[in-house]
Amino acid sequence: MTKNRVINSLSYLSIIFLPVLFPLIVWLLTGSNPDAHRAAGKAFWLHLLPAVMGIIFVIVLGVSGMYMDNFVNSGWLAVILIAVLAIVAVVSYLWSIVRGIQYLIAE
Repeated sequence: MTKNRVINSLSYLSIIFLPVLFPLIVWLLTGSNPDAHRAAGKAFWLHLLPAVMGIIFVIVLGVSGMYMDNFVNSGWLAVILIAVLAIVAVVSYLWSIVRGIQYLIAE
């Protein structure tokens, strides 16, 4: 862990400067280094999670909007899905920063 701690930390902390692209590049280039490969893969999926959830929620809203008769119910569904997405995005952001700092201070 000490050997790869900077690249592992940058994989997680890249949520600040290059969220999905940096961990993907590290993940693709570190096939021979299992520790860095695993950390970059986890960081990649952690950074990609809010975007994937956002796409799924837009699809759910679109499909439900076609079948719901009442705009109030569709509005409440949108508010709930946006709240869930916001919580997941904030938790993902904070967890990435925490993991990046943990890799930096680990011995």
